[in-house]
Amino acid sequence: MAAGDVVINGVTVDIDDPCALVKELRKAELMLATGGGIVRARFGDDDVQFSSASLSALRELINRYEVLCAAKCGTRLRYAKRMRFVR
Repeated sequence: MAAGDVVINGVTVDIDDPCALVKELRKAELMLATGGGIVRARFGDDDVQFSSASLSALRELINRYEVLCAAKCGTRLRYAKRMRFVR
């Protein structure tokens, strides 16, 4: 395992690839939402454990990496709406 790798649910992912991280974190979220139990994520020497009680914290982490992935790919997550008043 390289210095920039993390382990999420037994899958090694490069921490510099936010799109791959989002994919694995979504799998962890689905597992938790369906009662899959405890999910572990290892970031270097830190071992993070998610359970059904921390589903909201996992969702915030997913949102953060989705934004990073969108920036890396050059896609937009939000679009502005324009309005025009007609008389």
